[in-house]
Amino acid sequence: MSKKVFIVGATGSIGEQTLEVLRTLNSQGFEYKVVGISLNSRWEKAVPIIEEFYPRFCCVADNNATVPQKYNNTVIRRGFESINSSIEELCPDITVVGSSGFRSLSNTMCAIKNSERVCLANKESIVCGGNIIFNAAQRYSTQIIPVDSEHSAIFQLLQGEKSAIQELIITASGGSLRDLPLEDFASITPEKVLSHPVWKMGSRITVDSASMVNKGLEVMEAFYLFKTSSIKVLINRKSMVHSAVRFTDGVYKIHYGQPDMRIPIAYSITYPQRSRLDYGGPDLYSEPIIFENVDYRRYPSLKLAFDILGNQLLHIAYNASDEAAVEMFLNKRISFPDIYKLVYAVTSSVNESKTELNDLEEISFYDELFRRKTYEIIGGDK
Repeated sequence: MSKKVFIVGATGSIGEQTLEVLRTLNSQGFEYKVVGISLNSRWEKAVPIIEEFYPRFCCVADNNATVPQKYNNTVIRRGFESINSSIEELCPDITVVGSSGFRSLSNTMCAIKNSERVCLANKESIVCGGNIIFNAAQRYSTQIIPVDSEHSAIFQLLQGEKSAIQELIITASGGSLRDLPLEDFASITPEKVLSHPVWKMGSRITVDSASMVNKGLEVMEAFYLFKTSSIKVLINRKSMVHSAVRFTDGVYKIHYGQPDMRIPIAYSITYPQRSRLDYGGPDLYSEPIIFENVDYRRYPSLKLAFDILGNQLLHIAYNASDEAAVEMFLNKRISFPDIYKLVYAVTSSVNESKTELNDLEEISFYDELFRRKTYEIIGGDK
């Protein structure tokens, strides 16, 4: 039976790889029909998708984008709100939330209410939304399948397990600056940071990989997904080990595989089945498995994430200040070390006692507040 799929962020890294996975799956006899896509503004990248997949709706979030009202029988809608209205109208079986940034929390909540399964690559939804995401999923009987390679790995490792988790181990590559002398950090250019040694990702997540803010967000994500604060981060440079779980009898289960996002994307779509993917795999005979401890002098943002783990308000501050700071770094308004300084300054300024929020409007209020504070610290507006 054909399954309807909506892809939020279809022209981004996750979206493009999702489309590639769907081509592969459909060639194997699966039936996945792309009924809707969304993008921010790059209309020229949407055209070939429409010509190949014939979605019913294409939503362009940028209200100022110059787009036709219709193309190739696909209705073109403008404005961020058109994404949610299209999801509501289409009621897709599967919604892949592949866009980055806080505002996709709204898309995730809408997808939970209107889809049977949400393949979630937008970590900000969980980091900032916290328990409201999972409470909504329970209320609407919606599956949330993580797409992040680390969380997909843990999700898979826990299948069939009844025993309590002793510890989760999330791995990190170390990012593009893992061997650069610390004294050179102040002069790092965005171009240098964007040269990731392993993964092909979007700009923000690549910068966050270098600072390990991304890993901090993944720790927060794991906290909510797997209901534990017993989490450790280790560096695995080749990114062949995506995560590990230690159980109460001392046994570790390790997820070992090719660092290719198409694999966890495919798993999230076909779960509980595995599909046949010809994307290669690690060489068990020549690739040693080596872990390294994290040097928090190099990655202070990750240490900060552990310090605030479990406090939703501080999670929101951490994410909002980083989003703003990374944008400023990419625009060459601040240096790379300034990213951590801004994130630390904003999270340290929070003196409210709230640790859990249960309202989307309130979460959005604090996100905007902390984002604004970040720009105010350097004396300017967005």
